[in-house]
Amino acid sequence: MKLLKSLLLLASVLFISSQAAEKKVTGELTFYAAGDNCPPSGEIAYPGLHSSAGGLGTYANPITVAASTSWLSAGKKVYVAAYKKYFIMEDSCEECENDWDSDGKYHMDAWIGPSTIHSGTTNCEVALSLSSTQFIIDPLSTYTVDTTAFFNGTTGTCLKTPDNCVDQGNECGNTCQIPSSMSCSSAASMFLLSEARFKALNPNLDCTKNIAKGKSVCQSGSCGGP
Repeated sequence: MKLLKSLLLLASVLFISSQAAEKKVTGELTFYAAGDNCPPSGEIAYPGLHSSAGGLGTYANPITVAASTSWLSAGKKVYVAAYKKYFIMEDSCEECENDWDSDGKYHMDAWIGPSTIHSGTTNCEVALSLSSTQFIIDPLSTYTVDTTAFFNGTTGTCLKTPDNCVDQGNECGNTCQIPSSMSCSSAASMFLLSEARFKALNPNLDCTKNIAKGKSVCQSGSCGGP
């Protein structure tokens, strides 16, 4: 009987300790996809569990997230009850860094996939974003999980019904340094733009010759992506 009581007490202490290890904060949750990267891809700054952005949202296979390393170190897991998914810190986010440095604001930017640029992801990112939600840092492994994809690359559907963003004229929403010398036509194709649209967004670019490697160009209109 004494042994049973001791075991129950130990289990209770371990459970309380695991709960105490969790940290709950409130922050902003935004999203990104291949089209937001330069060049468009699933490349990540801190590969660990994944070699490129990915994940299902389970504790064993959390979804790649970007944040400021000042409050979330690489490899740390976070649970977001609003979407019933686990995330893992594996990428950098300049806006997240700036938010933390300027106001101490918790901000995570989560991956929605797929690993190649895909039309419809920008509208989906906007629809999914939460200006204020709870993050559970170092969470228990037992929270409820929903593995429904944020964005289905096969069907082009979003977890939430998005509104259509309309670009404002030729205003630039995102820039990219060209990874290798290429023609305007090739660059436009890489960003899922027509050549005419690419030229309109880059009026000072001389498209009679190849764009030099490392040249910064506008890759999307004011909506920020495809």
